[in-house]
Amino acid sequence: MILKKIINPFIVYALKRLGMMILTFFVALFLIFILPRMIPGNPLATTIYRLLQGGIVSPEQLKATERMLLETFKFHEPLHIQFIDFIANLLHGNLGVSVLFYPLKVYDLIAIYIPWTLLLMIPAVSLSWFVGNYVGVIAAMNRNKSIDKIILTIFMVFQGIPSYIFGMYLILLFAVYIPIFPTGGGWPPGMAPRLSTDFILAYLRHYILPFLSIFIASLGGWGLSMRSIAVQELTSDYMEYAKNIGVSQRKISRYLFKCSALPQIVGLAIVLGWSVAGSVITEIVFSYPGIGMIFWRGIQSQDYPLIQGIFIIIIGTLLLANYISELLFAYIDPRIRHAYTGV
Repeated sequence: MILKKIINPFIVYALKRLGMMILTFFVALFLIFILPRMIPGNPLATTIYRLLQGGIVSPEQLKATERMLLETFKFHEPLHIQFIDFIANLLHGNLGVSVLFYPLKVYDLIAIYIPWTLLLMIPAVSLSWFVGNYVGVIAAMNRNKSIDKIILTIFMVFQGIPSYIFGMYLILLFAVYIPIFPTGGGWPPGMAPRLSTDFILAYLRHYILPFLSIFIASLGGWGLSMRSIAVQELTSDYMEYAKNIGVSQRKISRYLFKCSALPQIVGLAIVLGWSVAGSVITEIVFSYPGIGMIFWRGIQSQDYPLIQGIFIIIIGTLLLANYISELLFAYIDPRIRHAYTGV
């Protein structure tokens, strides 16, 4: 109570939420460390087999390789020692070395693949936000009319189907039955990423189907929530006043969009924070070269450092997005601010 009198209550609230976020993050770190190690199998044996596959090696070379990997990954040490090393390395910004992509570091792998994930998710989610909200306002302006019922039906269907299911249907339709687009990948085999017209066009052909699957799957949620908010706004006093003084429907719809968009903007920040997590299954379906694809390969290969590193990125972005959204809600909405901070 004394702290609240000295410091702004909103700052106290922000610090409390920050403390909860840090605590949640450390609990998540423990789970991130322990869960991959519950997967049956021996990642070290898998790595040795992959490194030595196709060659005739002597027992001495095999033992030397095993010793080198044990020194690098320390899988033979007790779990509590491994966990302490894991936390110590993390505090120094070291996510470890990938088992699957040895000797590449996990940080370098994430730096290579995460731009492709963001290039897919940010435009798809942002465009679906704008289109969904715009159509949601149209539905609200025509409440209970035929166009509203059609939009509601379409959005309810879209909301109930995950993006990877849409992806499977799009592959079946536009890559199998009507072979306009490739079934997956980020670019043709044998082509290396580079800034050239040929590569950009080839990439766009592989990009369109996963983009559409995420875009379509996101439309329903934005449209339904915007319609609900806009319908409530239409019954407000200022909207009734605007109608009574003869303001045109076009201007009313424009004001309605601006006034109803505030909660949606905060929601957009949250969803963009979920982008890395939300892309995983879609990228697997399309074999898209992003974080989701190497995450799946890491699970298949029991690549503990890679799994841990990607989970840390996912959990970190989710917690940060939720924290920022809570602060935005508390700062912008006076009712929430008063309930939590008393100001």
